[in-house]
Amino acid sequence: MRALIDADYFLYRSAAGSEYEFEMAPDVWTYLCRITDAKDSFEAEINRIKDITPDHEIALVLGDRTNFRYAIYPEYKSNRRKYRRPAGYNALREWAIEAWSALTLPNVEGDDVLGVMAEEGDVIVSRDKDLRTIPGLHLDGEGIIEVNQWEADFNFYTQVLTGDATDGYPGCKGVGAVGARKILLACRTPEEMWLNTLIAYDKAGHSVEYAIQMARCARILRPGEYDQNKQAPILWCPPV
Repeated sequence: MRALIDADYFLYRSAAGSEYEFEMAPDVWTYLCRITDAKDSFEAEINRIKDITPDHEIALVLGDRTNFRYAIYPEYKSNRRKYRRPAGYNALREWAIEAWSALTLPNVEGDDVLGVMAEEGDVIVSRDKDLRTIPGLHLDGEGIIEVNQWEADFNFYTQVLTGDATDGYPGCKGVGAVGARKILLACRTPEEMWLNTLIAYDKAGHSVEYAIQMARCARILRPGEYDQNKQAPILWCPPV
């Protein structure tokens, strides 16, 4: 059993928290990172997770430099391109890969690696709500919860309807979290959830093709949804 850790998030936070401004010369300022502080911060988080999951092996999960969703929806995460990574992030990442077991897959995000590789008994460790679309055990604060299949599907279709401003895909026009809940709550199967999602998209003037495009942006890959031979994701298709 493993504790599968969304290392990209924790590495970013550790580097950002250890960054400070520095005046190189009069009127010339830059950013520096105390890499030792960043390492200490990251190790403290790993130790916290170990304390909560003592029977699980620690495994860091990292995303690839490329992401298949850019080809599905070119505006995906375009709003993040103007932001720089914290100073020292790349060095911290390389250190973490050498210090711990690290899992990654070509052309997908770390979230997808978590979803694809999670096995029965593993605990997914992430602060990203998108991971609640993956059934199984999740670290929630200081405890472990289980997301069942219906909850995972409900969370996925909620994401399809609402979109994600952080990730830069809009979803269905005019549908927020409350509206999505009303649309999906009475559904008992993925087929019913997809049908109600399509009805909402149609009412908003969207096409079926656009709804599928949004669903593929929202879909965190699950076990069996990555082709190891082709080193490519298996794109989500509507349930039939």
